[in-house]
Amino acid sequence: MLLSGEAGIGKSRLAAALMEEIAAEPHTRLRYFCSLQHADSAFYPIIGQFERAAGFAHGDTPRTKLDKLDALLAQTATSKQDAALLAEMLSLPNDGRYPVLDFTPEQRRQKTLRALGAQLETLARSSPVLMILEDAHWGDPTSLEAFGRTVDQIASLRVLLIVTFRPEFEAPWIGQPHVTALALNRLGHREVDTMIDRVIGDKPLPANIRKDIIERTDGIPLFVEEMTKAVLEAAGELEAMQTAAAVPSPALAVPASLHASLMARLDRLGPAKEVAQIGAAIGREVSHALLASVARKSDAELGSALERLVQAGLLSRRGVPPQASYLFKHALVQDAA
Repeated sequence: MLLSGEAGIGKSRLAAALMEEIAAEPHTRLRYFCSLQHADSAFYPIIGQFERAAGFAHGDTPRTKLDKLDALLAQTATSKQDAALLAEMLSLPNDGRYPVLDFTPEQRRQKTLRALGAQLETLARSSPVLMILEDAHWGDPTSLEAFGRTVDQIASLRVLLIVTFRPEFEAPWIGQPHVTALALNRLGHREVDTMIDRVIGDKPLPANIRKDIIERTDGIPLFVEEMTKAVLEAAGELEAMQTAAAVPSPALAVPASLHASLMARLDRLGPAKEVAQIGAAIGREVSHALLASVARKSDAELGSALERLVQAGLLSRRGVPPQASYLFKHALVQDAA
């Protein structure tokens, strides 16, 4: 399934909704994040998925990482040669547990691509697999070649691959019988109105501010959500939204852009803003341990700041600190920070 649309249109949200919908059903989930900063780094999204699946932690020694990788690969009965290729892809040194590889660079690349295909085939034999490739427009050429092979391979496997990308990316897989393409359009005024109601719940919102949000967000769901939240947070501080004031305070004006809206929300989070900025400089996903090393805050201060960012819906958390990792809700949220 190829999901295309401009930034903030809801591609990632649709993928997340599907994950929530099938959470209770037995399946294997593989999630890959491409990054603008790593568009030239071979296998970048694939390396990230392996590191998360193996449970690599900040401070792990190379040997510990190799042990964790071995435990992961044991689930797919991976051959020693393939394990050596995958360890090399992850930039892990061979401590003697794998055979020494004597291939040309091109042979190595082709054999690594084949090893990745074998991994997927084995996983799909034991349970259905959901693969999500986010932001393919930032994919590095080697990863896109790997996913091109995956598209061919899954025609006969129990695998659903969802690829999200912006319209400027020309997906080379369109037209195959097992490939469906869906372009997402902007929301109409009625849909935006409904979305605002979902965000504000039972809180009052003056009609002129609602009209301002509808006009300025241009039907882009992420903009609608973030600007509405920014207005509500400003209103909370001024205690003005408790009554549907006929003439709202100028301080309640809706920011003219998503960037301004997000910065307004971050500014109100106090010390949490700096933690968000540090995390954003590291990447779309960041580990608690790495943040703790860089942020120079006490455990209590860092924990409090991260909790505020999660509560505000700007970050999602996976795992329990200090083993937790945090994911920015959207690449645009990371960019703004």
